[in-house]
Amino acid sequence: MSSQPQQRRGEAEQMQPQPQQGQQGTAPAAAQQGPIKYGDAFNVKGELAGQPIAPQDAAAMRSAEQSIPGVQVPQEKGGGFSAGGFMESAAQYNQAVGAVQPGQASEAAAKQGINITQDPVPGGRIVTEFVASQVVGQYAVAEAPADKAAAAAAGEVGGAGASGAGATAARRNN
Repeated sequence: MSSQPQQRRGEAEQMQPQPQQGQQGTAPAAAQQGPIKYGDAFNVKGELAGQPIAPQDAAAMRSAEQSIPGVQVPQEKGGGFSAGGFMESAAQYNQAVGAVQPGQASEAAAKQGINITQDPVPGGRIVTEFVASQVVGQYAVAEAPADKAAAAAAGEVGGAGASGAGATAARRNN
């Protein structure tokens, strides 16, 4: 026997919150179709935070990610985070809702660029991704023993240019 009283038929429906008059058929605020802005996705400030993520920004970031020898973009390896991969998805969404045009670059990225740096640490390096001088991604890359000599010889890596929003990649040797 249970010691809790059972609800009578109909009581459960009466206890459910009912939509108020005039609210039926409205979509939740999250479903409204506004652009994905840098400030929605990344911890950035100022002019960049209010700008929608644009297709050229995503292409420049992806190009910079792919230009760094030995860096395997985590998203392509079945896990992890890639700012370029996320930016591509956001830019596609922004195009679909009409917030940006194909090939468009954000003003901040076009002015200040997109870059990636690598900082050596024991056993690997830290890769930091920037849009308009603000960090949008950072992750560690472990070095395989055979890769250490090649990485040390590589020095600075050239940029990956993209029209509109330029992209560069550099290795810092501290």
